[in-house]
Amino acid sequence: MKVKPSLMNMNTRKIVSLAACAMIAAGCASTGKLAREQAGYPRGNVDARGLFMENCSRCHGQDGRAKTFHGRLLGAQNFTDAKWHAGTSNDDIIRAIKTGPKTMPAFDKKLSEAEIEAVAAYVQTIEPAQ
Repeated sequence: MKVKPSLMNMNTRKIVSLAACAMIAAGCASTGKLAREQAGYPRGNVDARGLFMENCSRCHGQDGRAKTFHGRLLGAQNFTDAKWHAGTSNDDIIRAIKTGPKTMPAFDKKLSEAEIEAVAAYVQTIEPAQ
């Protein structure tokens, strides 16, 4: 039995697309060495910028603008958006980090409470664009 080339190509594309999405999601959800090392630290001793770079910058970018491949693909929040800054509280940011809105992975089991609070405070220091 011969398979039509167009049907085979369509199935191959679906498999490749699903594998790519899984790899992207896994890459965004990973926590690294710094997160594990600082899990027991009090909030004031946490390297929030380091944790942001380790866990968030792949999608949100090192500058918070979300102009990365992953950020564009997944629709990551641009932290320099003045409207977002004006309408988003620290509690909103903490909730987002913990629960992972939309395509963002949840970090409530990957980062400690102190780490989450420190990263949220760091995100608030990213200046909105003028």
